[in-house]
Amino acid sequence: MTSTAPNPLAATAAGFDAVWQGALDAIRPGSGVAEQLENMNDEAVLRVLDELGAVQHAVEVLAARVTGAIALRPSPSRRDGTLVRAAGYANPGVMVSERWRVARARGAAIAEVGAAITQPRGLLGELEECPFPAVAAALEPAPGSDATTAQADGPSGSSSSATTDGDASAALGSPSAPLSVDGAAVIVRELRNAGRICTRVELQAASGIAIEHAAHAPLQDVTRIAKLVRTRLDQDGREPRDELLRRAERCTIHELPTGMTLLRAELAPESAAFIRAGLDALIAATHRKPHFNHPDTADPAHQPDGSGHPMPDGPSVIPTDRRRAIALTETFRHLAGCSRAATELTPVTVIIRTDHDTLETGLGAATIDGIDEPIGPGALRRLAADANLIPMILNGPSQVLDLGTSTRLFTRGQKLALAERDGGCAWTGCTHPPSFTEAHHIRWWSQGGPTNLDNGILLCPFHHHRIHDDHWTITVQNGIPWFIPPSHIDRHQTPIRGGRLHLAA
Repeated sequence: MTSTAPNPLAATAAGFDAVWQGALDAIRPGSGVAEQLENMNDEAVLRVLDELGAVQHAVEVLAARVTGAIALRPSPSRRDGTLVRAAGYANPGVMVSERWRVARARGAAIAEVGAAITQPRGLLGELEECPFPAVAAALEPAPGSDATTAQADGPSGSSSSATTDGDASAALGSPSAPLSVDGAAVIVRELRNAGRICTRVELQAASGIAIEHAAHAPLQDVTRIAKLVRTRLDQDGREPRDELLRRAERCTIHELPTGMTLLRAELAPESAAFIRAGLDALIAATHRKPHFNHPDTADPAHQPDGSGHPMPDGPSVIPTDRRRAIALTETFRHLAGCSRAATELTPVTVIIRTDHDTLETGLGAATIDGIDEPIGPGALRRLAADANLIPMILNGPSQVLDLGTSTRLFTRGQKLALAERDGGCAWTGCTHPPSFTEAHHIRWWSQGGPTNLDNGILLCPFHHHRIHDDHWTITVQNGIPWFIPPSHIDRHQTPIRGGRLHLAA
């Protein structure tokens, strides 16, 4: 009698089945999936979604391992190189994309992770260490953790529970989570770009740092951290990279068959800084500007969206992408000397952060608010020569930022410090920049809450309403904001990390 090992997804499937059965309504479970979901309470259906994320993660990790194994298999005929090419695919990423019927980028990410975590065989058939062992270990749940309840990053790279600070995480009881496949693909891609000048030991240490900061983080934060780690490895090559990016800048204008015109620009970080900051400033100014035009007499040129139709009362529903298009048009209309522009150009401030050593030695890198790609000291000096800059010098002297209760409103210096801490709206995964947010007293000023950083947080209007309307609570520990959901969303009220992830020195 032969024994069969369980398939790698058996435990995950059993965990999902347990969560699904526990989420069903005890009195009216329902006969079909749609009816069963309809009868689940709010917390139960969210728990099912979390468990689906764990299932998706397990499937993608296994897919990466399978793809990595297939990529190393030789062609059966021994003439076409590998099994992938013999099967008619240009590379493993294309194989996954076509067999799974997903986007090429999705297949490429799974294949890239597979190549990074698969152990190749040496000349004598012995197993060698995989290229990124730390990434391979981080993709699996931590030893001793409950894999069925740990909230892993989903396909989009977002997570519902986050921390990268061990002490704060332990204090708040945040569960550990494995690294997402998308996050692993970003880390591997960035570190491979720096691998040509690094030793294997340096590369392994860098991957460990990136993984430590990427735990629980939304994908956009993982991308930013991975770029910073890569830049630290490649500090001597930062200036040449800046020059290559500037030479690669392009702007194309193409009229589409629909009658619309496609404007596409590929800009280096120092150029993109002005564009992004300028558009965000114009959008914020237009959004907050009161409009008093009468619907029957309003001039179409004065309508905020340029449509000629009166805007509805209350908050505008214009999407952000459309607002950027309007702001871009108004910029050039203003430059053309039109006196009927909807708004005057708003002064633009570019915030650049760097550490004190980089400022003194000229070695290292700086980052621009809203831009993931770091810049070198040369680009920093060029920006300083012709821009309205606010330098965010880290580990250096700063102004007094805690004012107690004597002042009602947060000062400009405090808002800049909050922007540095929170990176915009502090809600986990929210991408609204600081110009779209307002400083909010966690404990209301009218109830004795002080106007200082520990009692302040940046929130966009949507998440500001969530705090008040749905009764979320906020706490700040060691400079890190945490959002605590109401009991009807999470009975355990597990704190969720917010704010910007910072790369440790």
